[in-house]
Order: sequence, then C-alpha cells, then structure tokens
Amino acid sequence: MNDKIMSFIEEKVLPIAGKVASNRYLNAIRDGFVFAVPFLIVGSFILLILNLPLTDKNNFLYLEWYANLMAKYRADLIQPFNVSMGIMCMFIVYGIGYSLAGHYQLNSITGGFLSLFGFLLVSAKVEYVPIVESVSKSFLVAPNTSIPVMDARFMDAKGLFVAIIFGIISIEIFRFLVKKKLIITLPESVPPAIAKSFELLIPVVVVIVIFQTINIIIQKSLLLMLPDLFMKIFEPLLHISDSLPSIILILFLVHLLWFAGLHGTNILGAIVSSITAYNIAVNQTALQAGEAITKVWAGGFFDCYALMGGVGTTLGLAIAMVRSKNEHIKSIGKISIVPAIFNINEPIMFGTPVVMNPVLMIPFIFVPIINASVAFILTKLNIIGHIVASVPWTTPGPLGALLATNFNFGSMILSLVLIFTSYLVYIPFLKAYEISLEREEANNK
Repeated sequence: MNDKIMSFIEEKVLPIAGKVASNRYLNAIRDGFVFAVPFLIVGSFILLILNLPLTDKNNFLYLEWYANLMAKYRADLIQPFNVSMGIMCMFIVYGIGYSLAGHYQLNSITGGFLSLFGFLLVSAKVEYVPIVESVSKSFLVAPNTSIPVMDARFMDAKGLFVAIIFGIISIEIFRFLVKKKLIITLPESVPPAIAKSFELLIPVVVVIVIFQTINIIIQKSLLLMLPDLFMKIFEPLLHISDSLPSIILILFLVHLLWFAGLHGTNILGAIVSSITAYNIAVNQTALQAGEAITKVWAGGFFDCYALMGGVGTTLGLAIAMVRSKNEHIKSIGKISIVPAIFNINEPIMFGTPVVMNPVLMIPFIFVPIINASVAFILTKLNIIGHIVASVPWTTPGPLGALLATNFNFGSMILSLVLIFTSYLVYIPFLKAYEISLEREEANNK
C-alpha cells in the first residue's frame, strides 16, 4: 500500500508540482505579495488598534480615555491604514512587475514601475474635484477649492485581479519589445540609469495605447470601470473559494507536496495569498464600517488554526517527540520544539524525518484539515472571531489568533485546544514509528 502511494506521488504528483513551482507568473505573484507584507501587517495593526473592543460601555474592557481618543482623532489616525491596506494593489503590482522583469533578465526596477503604471491607467481616474465644506478641513483647504483627486476605490483588494493581470501583461509587452529590439538604446557612454529610463519610453507608449483602448471600450460600452468588470467576473469564484471544500483541497495539496519533499506552501502560495488577501481586506472594510464580518478564510487563518508549528500542525508532534522514550526522536524533538513554537518546522520535517515517512503521513496530512474544518465551522457560527488583521506568520498560533481576531479570546482558546488535540492524534503514530525504528536498529545489529 505504501509503495503504491509513493509510486503515485512520484509519477503523478511530482511532475505537476514541479511545473507549478517553476511557473514564472505564479512566482511573480507570490513575490508581489511577499514584498507587500510589511506594509499590510502594519496597516492591519493600525486598524486593529483603532477598533479595539474598548469603546462599549457595556463591555468589561471599556476604557473611557480610549473611547474619547477614538472619537476625537480616529479620522486622523486611520491614515496609515489608508495608505497601506487601502492601496495594497500598488505595492503588490510593483512587486509582480519587479519579479517578472527580473525573471526575464530585464531591469527589475523599471519593470516594477511599468506594471504600476499600467495598473493605474486602468484603475485610477484622476479629476479636479471641488471639496465640499464637510471634508475641506481634512484636506486643509478652503471649501469648494478644486484639487486633483485620484479615485482609490480599486487600490485595495477590489483591484487585486486587475493588478495581477495587467501587471503581468505590462511586463510581457516590455519583454516583447526588447526581444524585437523595438526600444530606444543609447550609447554606452550614457549613464546606466538614464539609458534604462529611455529604454522604457516605447514600452510606456505601447502600454498607454493598448490599455487606454481597452479602458475606453469597457467604459463606453458597459459603463463600468475595468476593475468593476473583473469583480463581476471573479465574484462567483471568490465566493466559492471562501468555503470548507476549498480549504480542505488546498490543505490536502499543500501537505501532499510537503510529504513528497516539495515546498507546498510556496508552490501554492500565489493562489492562497490572492484569496486570503482579498478576504481580509473585505473583513477590514466591514470592521471599519461597523458592518457584519463575513469572510472566514482570510489573512493568517491557516497559521492560527491549521499550521501551528508549521505545516502538519507539527507543534503537536514536537511536543509528543520531546516526551518520547526513543533517544533519536527525543533529541530531534528537543531541537525542534522552540522553532516550532514560531511555526518553523524544517528541523522536524527533515530531522525526524516527516518527509517521505509513510507512518506519519496520515496525521501530517489530515490533522491540519481537521483543525481547519473545526475552526471554519466555529467561525461561521460566530462562536469564535473572524480574522481582521494580518500578523507575521512566525507569531505563535494562539497569540496570532488572539491578535488577528481583534482580541477574541475564544479564538486563542481554540488554537490552544487544537494544538493539544494534535498532540493526542500524533502520539499513536509516533509510537508506531518508534517501533519501526527499533526493529530497524535490531536488524542492523
């Protein structure tokens, strides 16, 4: 049975996974999200700080000074969120262009700017708008003063798919023109920075012609902005993605790849990041507006409930290994326990090993799926809180759950309980592995 499973993985799964892992577009999308992470985390924490459950007089956490501070300065303090999560697409699309241009051995910096430019062309109208009296103080201008205003409606998650698609198209146009030598080249005596800027002139013009033509056609025929059209197209897929079957499928694939020795998190990272970034932005918009929060698979949902200790919920396994009577397993457990608390599990994955270990395969794949299923159901039932803030993936699971859900203590308790139940599930399989090691040692003597 084990041989058949391993044969299936080697013959069917590994070739497909290898192609996905080397896909330049998925790698560029993944890099774009990675580059944007610091801004998204800081923006999320700003929103979290401004929406702490301390303003309700009926809540035992009520703090009068905090409620007064928020009433007076909230509009000013929200600015860091507005220019981070509120315009997340600008960071992500630049990162996509930077990464993809580098893959093609084009200038990464100018490639990043070209992708950003292409995205802004189709997503951000700029007009001179008279500022009404009610908001003139926020802009520090006199009432009815006309100032240039950029429409930022699609700078957040609503423009994410346009950012990805048009960021990639911009670089493909750049690559095509360079390949056909349809660019302006200057003599070698010209400083490189100037030469690179002139190299981009024709690609910029071509991007303007193509993207503006698309813009005009869509806006005149459908009376829609391009991001609006994309949202209508992708909305059914986004609705399906925030479902338990989608979570189970992704977790199964990630862990199957990891079991085969491939970094499943990185391979499927672009898909996961696109979904969770969009969903957490939706949740944050609802939180800011005081509306019901609906998205479950958002932000670090996996880190809080399914990947405590890393893939496989291996913090539970690390605890079990520390308590093992087998010296090899116990020593690996001692080395692995501290990194596992911070969701780093390479020592346990390759030291035990878990990779290609048929005895530990079942709990490694199915414990995270069970944990995520429990968390999904409890979140849907509003028994625990929804994810509304991004936290670093190295944050210990229970602490991450507490912070990400705006200090919902039920979420932290659930994360702790899932670590304990994971430990209990791993114990019999670990004991079976101990027996197999002892038999192997006996045969070698």
